Amino acid sequence: MIAAEVLKIAGCLVCVIAGIASAAPAAVKLPKGFVQCKKNDPELAECMKSSLHSAIPHLIKGIPSLGMYSIDPLRISTLLIDQGNGPVSIKLNFRDLDILNIGTVKIQNLYADLNNYNITVDVDFDKPIILDGNYDIKGKVIILPITGDGKSRITLENLKAKINVYLKPTMKNGVTYVDVVDLKLKFTTTRMRLKLDNLFKGDKALGNNMNTFLNDNWSEILGELQSSFENALAAAFTSVTQQFFSKVPYNQVFV
Repeated sequence: MIAAEVLKIAGCLVCVIAGIASAAPAAVKLPKGFVQCKKNDPELAECMKSSLHSAIPHLIKGIPSLGMYSIDPLRISTLLIDQGNGPVSIKLNFRDLDILNIGTVKIQNLYADLNNYNITVDVDFDKPIILDGNYDIKGKVIILPITGDGKSRITLENLKAKINVYLKPTMKNGVTYVDVVDLKLKFTTTRMRLKLDNLFKGDKALGNNMNTFLNDNWSEILGELQSSFENALAAAFTSVTQQFFSKVPYNQVFV
């Protein structure tokens, strides 16, 4: 009787252990189309540029094995800009914001300090980056009051960005992965175009005049709002990067 109980308990322990093992994140090999780089390669930066360019078409489509959705468009659920003072004093809330044309990215320069898990990338885009979604706004732009709630489109032409990625190693089930500690993004653009529908409760005359005013003064407005846009883009890219590195072991990316 005791032996039977011992076997029963042992069987339960096996079930528990098996359940824990199945719940643990499984290591995934580098997906097809990605290029593996050697850490001691004197041309490491060039290898990483090649690897990223090879990966972009797959990231655009999405990678089911990593649970990653398409990055073009890249969806941001909410983006709140609360600019309390200065020439632009507004509360601007974006919802279901799609970032389009990320897949046209071209990597111009790359620097990797793998000993310290830091990577810096300079990129530009073949097509304008478009932020398309819903918005609501209330406040003041330079000297004019502004209110509205509807569809929005922001276009950033000839966008160039510098992205700094800071990683740290972490162990999972005896396997080394990396986590994204921080990701900083700074960009420049030669032109920002804005289109906000349904301003001033649908008053077309006031809405058209305000859109014209916003586009005529885009540089001053961007100067006030740029850091918020940069933080939103950085958060979006952090999510994509972390999703990849949380599934693929470090030694699958770099050998």
